[in-house]
Amino acid sequence: MTTPRPTVGQALDGLFDPRTIAVVGASRTKGKLGQAVLALLKSNGYSGRIIPVNPSGGEIEGLPAVRSLDEIDSPIDVVVLATPVGVALDALETCTRLDVKVVVGVTSGFSEAGEDGHENEERLRRIMQDAPFRLVGPNCEGVVRPASDLQLTFSPMFNDLRPGPVAMISQSGALAGLMALRLGERGVGINAIVSSGNETDLTAADLLDYLGNDPQTRVVLCYVEELRDGRRFAEAAQRLTRAGKHVVAVKSGRSRAGSRAVQSHTGAMAGDDRVISAVFRETGVIRARESVAAVDAVTALAAGRRPAGNRVGIISVTGGLGVEMTDLAESAGFEVPVLDETTQTALSRYVPFYGSVTNPVDLTGVVLANPTYVGRCLEAVTADPGVDIAIAIITFVPDQQFIEALAEAFDNTDKPILIVWTGSARSNASGEALRERAVPVYDSPARAASGLAALAVATGEVA
Repeated sequence: MTTPRPTVGQALDGLFDPRTIAVVGASRTKGKLGQAVLALLKSNGYSGRIIPVNPSGGEIEGLPAVRSLDEIDSPIDVVVLATPVGVALDALETCTRLDVKVVVGVTSGFSEAGEDGHENEERLRRIMQDAPFRLVGPNCEGVVRPASDLQLTFSPMFNDLRPGPVAMISQSGALAGLMALRLGERGVGINAIVSSGNETDLTAADLLDYLGNDPQTRVVLCYVEELRDGRRFAEAAQRLTRAGKHVVAVKSGRSRAGSRAVQSHTGAMAGDDRVISAVFRETGVIRARESVAAVDAVTALAAGRRPAGNRVGIISVTGGLGVEMTDLAESAGFEVPVLDETTQTALSRYVPFYGSVTNPVDLTGVVLANPTYVGRCLEAVTADPGVDIAIAIITFVPDQQFIEALAEAFDNTDKPILIVWTGSARSNASGEALRERAVPVYDSPARAASGLAALAVATGEVA
C-alpha cells in the first residue's frame, strides 16, 4: 500500500513539533556535520526520540544507533541527511519505503555545484517525483524552533534564542544565522527559522504561507535569491499584510555579478529585480537592501506597536545625535514637530536652561547624574498628543537605573519607542531590562532610521 504524500501543512506540523528525529550521518567524530547536528539537538534540550543512523551502529552521544533507516520500524517525523551526497541520495530512496513525513537535506552537491552536481540533481528530482514525504533543502543549514527546544542544524549561531514573534525563511543558512544572532542580541524572540537551501520541494512560498498563519508569528523575515513560486509567494504575503502581519524581505542578486553568485550558491536564477520590487510594493512586503537593514526593520516591527501617524518626538543626551536623527527622520518623510507647550513645561523640570525642550529635546549630559530624568522626559514626550513615535538617544550609561527608567517609560505607553544606545558596548549598565521587553534598540541614528521607515511602510504613512 502506497503511503499518501503529506500536505505542506501536515509535513510542517511534523517538522516543527517532531516526536521522532533520525539523523543519517550521526558521527562520533567532532567536526563532521552529523556529529554537530546530533550534539546541538541534544544540548539544546530536545525531548523527543533521537535515532542516530551510522553503519557501525553501537552508541553515539549516549544514544543507541541503528545501521540504516531500514532498521527503524516506527513512523519518523523528520529524517536529517548529513552525509556525502551519494550516501544521502541512497538514504533518500530508503525513505520512500518508510513512514517519513519530512526530510531535511543538509547535504550539498546538487544544482548549486553546476555541472559537477547535475547528475545528483537529476537523481534527486527522480526520487522526489513520487516521494511520500516532503523535503527541506537540500544544501541547507536546517530548522530551529526555540519554543520546542528544536535546534536541528549544525550551526551554533542559533544557540540561546528566545521564543517570540519572528519567523525566518532563508535560502542562505549563514545569513539566517547572522540575522538570528543580531535579533537575539536585541531580545527579539524567534518563532521558527528555516534554512530552505535549494528548495527542490518545499519553497519559500510554502513556508511563508505556513509560518505566517501561525498565530505566534507577527513578522516574517525572508532572505531569497530566487522566488521559485513567485505568484504563490506574493499571494501569501498579501494575505499576511492584509491580516496586519508584516513581511520583510532581502532579495539578493540585484547586480549582474550578484546574479552570477546566486547561481553558484543555491542553483537559482535571480529574476527581474524591477518586477520583484514592484510586486513587493503591491503586496505590502517591506524590502530591505541587505541583512543589517532587514534586522533593523524587524526589530521595530517585532514590538507589535503601530504608530497612529508619522510625527516623531526625539530626546537625546547630546545635541549632535539629536540633530542627526532629526535630519534622517525628515529626509525619510517624517515630521519632527515642535512639542506641545504642556510637554515643554513638563520637560523644563528636568532639562537645564542651556538644553532644549522643543524637538529634538536636548537633555544634555546632566541626566547622567540623575538616572530617572531620562525616563520622565521620555514619558512626557510620548504623552504629547502631537507625537506618534518616540526616539530616545543615549550614549555612555553609568547607572543601571538609567536603563530601568527607559524600560518603565516603554511600559507606560502603547506608542512605538525606539532607543538609540551608541555606547552600549562600553556602558556599565546591562540592557537586559530592554531585551526582555523586546524594546527596539539600535547603535546609531542611521540604523534606527531603518526601523522607523519599516514602521511607516507597514502602516502606510510614508511611501
